[in-house]
Amino acid sequence: MASSSESRSRSNGKQHVLCFHQDLAPLRTVKVQGPTRGKRFYGCAHWPNSCGFFKWADEEDRVQELQFLLFERDTRIAELEILIEELENEVKNLKQANWKLEDDVAEMAIENAEQLAMISSATADKKLYNLLVASWVLFAIVLLFL
Repeated sequence: MASSSESRSRSNGKQHVLCFHQDLAPLRTVKVQGPTRGKRFYGCAHWPNSCGFFKWADEEDRVQELQFLLFERDTRIAELEILIEELENEVKNLKQANWKLEDDVAEMAIENAEQLAMISSATADKKLYNLLVASWVLFAIVLLFL
C-alpha cells in the first residue's frame, strides 16, 4: 500500500483526507494481530475495491502546508514588488515636483531681484527729487535775502 497525493482541508478543526477517487477517506483502526494493531489510518472509502490509497493518521504530511507557505511567500513577494513599483513612481513624481518647485523658487528670486532694483531706483529718484526741491527752496531763500 502506497501513500498518495491526497488533498486535505480542515473544517471545525477536523482533518479531511481524500483518496484517489477524490472521496473522503474514512479514519480506520488496524484490527489484525501484529505490531501495527490499534494504529489508525486513512483508507479508500471503496474498500475492498479500493484505489490503493493508504495513509497513517499520525504521519506528518507537510507537503500541502509547505506548498501553502510557498504560495503565501510568493503572494507577499508579488505584493511587495507592486508596492516597490508604486513607491518608485511616487519618488519619480516627487522628484519632478521638487524640480518644478526649484524652478519656481529660482524664477521668484529673479523677480524679487528685479523688484528690489526697481524699488532702489525709485528710492534714489525720490531722494534726488527731494534734494532738488530743497535746493530750490534754499535758492529762493538766498534770493529773498539779497
